[in-house]
Amino acid sequence: MNRTEVTYMDVDSLIPYANNPRLNDNAVDAVAASIKEFGFKVPIVVDSENVIINGHTRLKAAHKLGLKEVPVIVADDLTPGQVKAFRLADNKTSELAEWDLGKLDIELGEIDDLDMSSFGFDDVTGGDLDFADVPDLSDETYEEPEHVMLKCPSCGHIDRKEHFLKQ
Repeated sequence: MNRTEVTYMDVDSLIPYANNPRLNDNAVDAVAASIKEFGFKVPIVVDSENVIINGHTRLKAAHKLGLKEVPVIVADDLTPGQVKAFRLADNKTSELAEWDLGKLDIELGEIDDLDMSSFGFDDVTGGDLDFADVPDLSDETYEEPEHVMLKCPSCGHIDRKEHFLKQ
């Protein structure tokens, strides 16, 4: 395996991929807030022609912050097919992860000096989770509808009940 080299490139030299399937405009402010608070810790990945493989949202955030240069990894060792596959896999794999709500609540509860809503945790304040709106499944009179959707009170994720019971 080759060592990954990070270099800095002018933001205007990076070319957004014309067929980028991700709709990322809603994430730009949160990514910009993260870069502003913590620095640019995750490089943008480009191919040998400076076309972005992943990092479109980070580039938009860099423009929003007025940055002139950003950290970049040039993945010139990938075939065109691998570039397409990596672009999709990198975005999809983040969707497969789930939050451990108990641990998330602990972590958020221990952050006193940052407003986490800047990073997309709009409905989260830390402290104990509040499941007041979640039906009590142990209630003998409860009749479950055919499709039960629940919303996580910490992160706002909406999913089928089975998703939350997996933990």
